[in-house]
Order: sequence, then C-alpha cells, then structure tokens
Amino acid sequence: MKIYFLSGLGADETVFHDLVLPDVDRVYLNWMEPLPDESMEAYAKRMAARIDDKDPIIIGLSFGGMMAMEIARLITVKQLILISSAKTRSEIPPYFRLCRYVPLHKIVPLRPVAGSDRLLGFFFGVRNFSQKQQLKNIILNTTKGFNHWAIHALVNWKNETIPAPVFHIHGNADKLLPLTFIKADLVIEGGNHFMVMQKAKEISTHILKVLDKFTS
Repeated sequence: MKIYFLSGLGADETVFHDLVLPDVDRVYLNWMEPLPDESMEAYAKRMAARIDDKDPIIIGLSFGGMMAMEIARLITVKQLILISSAKTRSEIPPYFRLCRYVPLHKIVPLRPVAGSDRLLGFFFGVRNFSQKQQLKNIILNTTKGFNHWAIHALVNWKNETIPAPVFHIHGNADKLLPLTFIKADLVIEGGNHFMVMQKAKEISTHILKVLDKFTS
C-alpha cells in the first residue's frame, strides 16, 4: 500500500522514520521552495501534481496536515491521517490568528528556537539529547524563506471544510496546537507536538488500525 507523507513546519521526512508500518510503500512529499507571494492554495496545487495515484492516502504532520487538507480540496483523497495538526481554521489557536494583524511571526524567526534547549522542550516537548539534536538539525536545514512563508500561510489559513475522510491523532500535552481547540478522533496521553517520534510505536498501532479497512 502506497502512502504519501507530509512533514511539519521546519521538518523533513526523518520525523516519520520511527513509525513502524509494515507493507507500506512510503512516498515523502518533501517541501519545495515557495514562489514569490505564493498562496497556500497555489502551493498545494503544485504539491498535488506530485501525487501519481488516484484516491491516495496521505499522512500529514502539523503544518503538513493542513497542507494535506488543502490538497484534498483539489483532488480526491481516500483517507487523510493527521498527527499533531489542525483540520480547519477554527482549530488554530486564536493567538496564532492574531498574527494576521500583528505579524510577530515575521519578526521572530524560527531558528533561535533551535538554539535553545529550553524553547525546544517547551514548544516541542523534546527531552532527550538525541531528539533535541535531530530537531535542531531539521530546523536549521530548512530554508529561512520556506519557514517565513509557511508561518505566514499557517496564521492566515482560511479552510473551513473537511473535504475527505480524516482520522485525527492528537496529544493532550501539545503546547503548539493545544487539544483545547482540537476535535481529535484519538487522543494520545502525554503526547506533545513531537510525539510522532517519542510515541512512534503507539501512533503506528493506531495508523495500522485505520489502514486495516483498506486491506481487508
């Protein structure tokens, strides 16, 4: 079974490597550089053009889940699986949406977060040394232009529809996208925004249960 993966803001495909998904042919849709003043809808159209299959299954992490929602508005998608993400604009915390009017996201760059163990621990919940280093490398290897574009796209996201079947997995300790604002299908106890690695075994089990209906 082929599954397409979209990683989060400032992340790459390595965040998915700890998921145990036997018999899954993984296709990682790595981020492209945005075009000047490109809208999220236009970017999603370019991403969708890289999907070869009819009725694909897409797993989206964080910002990747939001991009998956946009792709599903353009093409028919069999199943979306969102991890630590949001389905509509109403699930984005109000203080993020305020950045439409006070664009702090253009002033405060993401990279300083990667240089602070305390900030990494607070926002992403990473605790052990190897995961901190991995997350630092991921953020630092993402271009500044993409990060600025993606944060701007996130805070201005307008989606209000759910265009495909969605199974939403979220952690109750997520500080970036708090569960308070999320309507999740499955809540991971103690799961933070980086739980795709920290709780990979548990998340894998639930993903396989969703995929079961397509193999039986």
